[in-house]
Amino acid sequence: MRRFILLVILFTTGCAVWIQAGGPYTSKSLNFSAELPQGWMRLNTTKHLLVTRDGVLLQNVIIERIAIDEEFEHTKRKLSKEMLPQETAEVIIDNISSNQSVLNFEVLENSPAEISGFPGFRLVFMYKNEDGLRSKSIFYGFMKGEWFYSINYNSALRHYFEKDLETFEKVLNSFKLIDSA
Repeated sequence: MRRFILLVILFTTGCAVWIQAGGPYTSKSLNFSAELPQGWMRLNTTKHLLVTRDGVLLQNVIIERIAIDEEFEHTKRKLSKEMLPQETAEVIIDNISSNQSVLNFEVLENSPAEISGFPGFRLVFMYKNEDGLRSKSIFYGFMKGEWFYSINYNSALRHYFEKDLETFEKVLNSFKLIDSA
């Protein structure tokens, strides 16, 4: 998954520039605002915001918005407006577990969650990448209108996960949609 994330970043950013993060951040194009951690760097693309402190392979937070009719890369399953949050979670799990770069995928938690007042889900999972690096992720997701929003924390399990968990939770708790209509 790390290699996949790195490739996505490289191919979608082109000449994008890393910018010092910290403080209030608003993305009108992705329809959200959040408080970003001091000392981290951010990278904006047309589909997501990525922040990291020590490098994307060690820890990162990704806030993403995708159209619900957009196809996923690793599954043929699709989202629909009528889906319940747990049904949506199953599509996300299928997409992640079908990625051949994600090895030893194990869901530790799949539970309902409220994200900025919207009903959604919380996934916690572990996996190894092709180089054997064990990582852990917390993935929150919800649908609003024609969009699926996700806030995802990925980190190397050893040392970084616990170290930056509180920082992720602050970003998550500050997340708000700009226009929730």
